[in-house]
Amino acid sequence: MTVTNIPSPEDNPFFLIKVRHIFGWYFLLGIGIYVQIRMINSTRGIPLDDKTPLDPLVEAILGIYLSILILALVWRQCRLAGIEIKYLVGKVPDRYQWLALVGLAIASVVFALGVFRIFYYPLSFIVPSFVEKILSDNRNSSILIKGSKTFFPAFYYLNLAIYYALSTIFSAFIFLAIFLHRWAAKWGNTRAIIAFFLLSLISYNFIYSVIATFIHAILYVKTRSLLVLIIFIAVKNIIWVIWDLSSTTFLDNQPGSTLDVFRSQIQLGVLFFALSAPWVIGFIYKNWSVLKGPLPYFANAAEAEKIKADSET
Repeated sequence: MTVTNIPSPEDNPFFLIKVRHIFGWYFLLGIGIYVQIRMINSTRGIPLDDKTPLDPLVEAILGIYLSILILALVWRQCRLAGIEIKYLVGKVPDRYQWLALVGLAIASVVFALGVFRIFYYPLSFIVPSFVEKILSDNRNSSILIKGSKTFFPAFYYLNLAIYYALSTIFSAFIFLAIFLHRWAAKWGNTRAIIAFFLLSLISYNFIYSVIATFIHAILYVKTRSLLVLIIFIAVKNIIWVIWDLSSTTFLDNQPGSTLDVFRSQIQLGVLFFALSAPWVIGFIYKNWSVLKGPLPYFANAAEAEKIKADSET
């Protein structure tokens, strides 16, 4: 029996991976960390509420800690299930077009910025308080603003870089590679993609989240390499950081209210969308069919078996 000719669904190693367990670990560990922080703060007489929020540096460290724990637990679960991590990760294709990948990453970020402004522009007149809250939260989560609120900005930026690196691996390995193979084993490729679509809706910029999910899935299945996807997400994160720094320095300092500044940028949003949509949507349209084929784990395993068989003859 080969991994590409599984006689029954129960023999698929991904059936032993339970997504609800991963969510459960994340929830319980998150609650445990939160309780510990509350206990530490209470012994020091420091309340933990909106008036005295957690220091951004502590948030970054806790994010790193939680990501490492979840990655370790999922890695162990994969080993117990008999999943070969090397087939899940794959290899970087020979002579890969890295410049095109960088271009797609830039287009994805520009598309996100454009879609966000176009979608929320009419809502800023219908539900202005709701949109203003989102804009304020985005501004307060800026790297420069958060760094200015911590007691050690340089160490915060260092930990933030580590957190971004870990979160890139976390999202690619768990939320794409593991979930895609698990849901495909249970429901098939098409329904697994639908599940990803529904999961992507849990975002204030859900249109971009859906598009980004499809791009990530296509890149992973097409290249059969999680490393390519990780590099792609890392490049996007770098571009997001550059935009965050520049927008905080220039765009957000314009005179007027938050809503007025946002509404004045609608032309920028339309321009961003017009420039990026053909590239982003075109990539999905041209490569959509790859999602109907074999998933990376089984394709990589089959290739390894073929190479082994050829070397023995």
